[in-house]
Amino acid sequence: MLFKANVFTASFIFALLSFSFGQAMAAGALAIDTNQCSSWGWGVNYPNTAQASQRALNDCGGSCQVVLQFNSGCGAYATDQANSSTAYGWGTASSGGAAQSRAISECQSRGGSSCMIRAWGCN
Repeated sequence: MLFKANVFTASFIFALLSFSFGQAMAAGALAIDTNQCSSWGWGVNYPNTAQASQRALNDCGGSCQVVLQFNSGCGAYATDQANSSTAYGWGTASSGGAAQSRAISECQSRGGSSCMIRAWGCN
């Protein structure tokens, strides 16, 4: 009986550590261009923020910079779809819906009238 209890305890601790390390290792990043909405890049579920940022920069192209990094939870990016608008916003939260709401709210607070989500993801 003691052997079974030790095996169960060891298995439980291994599963708990695996879950904890899996969550801690997920990272995401957003890169945008200097115009704040004509080009963007997104990286999510990478082992660290450096790799997520590199993916976002590669997707975005030239004259881009990383503006958001997150190690857990969700992130979202929104831009205004109105002609000539450069309003944008991003947000992070524990859920995809909350991150999207924050991104839309930030875009609207910068003058956006037709803000929509361009990218979102969860680690």
